[in-house]
Amino acid sequence: MAALIKLPVIGVVTFTAMVAAFVAQQQAGHAGPLARLFAAGMLTAAGAAAFNQYFDRDVDAAMGRTQKRPIPAGKLTPLTALVIGALLIASGLALSWRLGRIVTLHIGIAALVYVLVYTVWLKRRTPWNIVVGGWTGSAPLLAAWAAVAPIGLGAWALAGIIFLWTPPHFWSLAICKENEYRRAGIPMLPVVAGRARTVRAILVGALLTLGVSLVPVVTRDLGLIYLAVALLMGGAFVYSSWRLLRQPEIPVAWRNYKFSSYYLLVLFLGMIVDVAIR
Repeated sequence: MAALIKLPVIGVVTFTAMVAAFVAQQQAGHAGPLARLFAAGMLTAAGAAAFNQYFDRDVDAAMGRTQKRPIPAGKLTPLTALVIGALLIASGLALSWRLGRIVTLHIGIAALVYVLVYTVWLKRRTPWNIVVGGWTGSAPLLAAWAAVAPIGLGAWALAGIIFLWTPPHFWSLAICKENEYRRAGIPMLPVVAGRARTVRAILVGALLTLGVSLVPVVTRDLGLIYLAVALLMGGAFVYSSWRLLRQPEIPVAWRNYKFSSYYLLVLFLGMIVDVAIR
């Protein structure tokens, strides 16, 4: 089941969303029903991941890094995955309804973008698939914020961090797996535009991510501790991406991919620390 629902991926999405709720509770003076929010987010994200594997079962079978997923490995039938996905999404949306219609709306948007817009429509048609698909990770932060306090500029900034971070993160991976994507017929940016243009886009994405990560300080949702973390880690992310631009090779791309994961984790941990001691 963990492989079907992409537990590490939905864990990251849920973690960042819960941090957004933690930041938002400063305005509301209470944390809200976080257990329900956590369950609703996890269930819906898990269901969307199951749908993704149903629609991508042919692609997963053609790529080395995904051949062991439950459907191509023969551990689950496509119909079983589809039913599990539908039940999980229905359960998650039902739980979210009691948190408010805005919460349900943004959780539903996340699932809709991931399953229909990204997986079914864009993934096999355009190299900009991951740009639009990045909203899958952003919408849950707005949902989490809305469960606790009215959505403001700070909430949009946190969502923007995920949205802008997603393309350079996955384009770095795509450089490493370019041949697999080409064989599977997936037009990721390195396949379509080449490595030189891709590394330039990665650096631009890192710079934009750094810029938007400073907005929560301007809105006073976060303070000086977070600012220090955002500047330090954001600067390191930009430097790592610049190194990839200067040396566009697979080992460097892999290091940038891994570092971008650490960047996001440390950035959001910095938010927790900042709020906790203010």
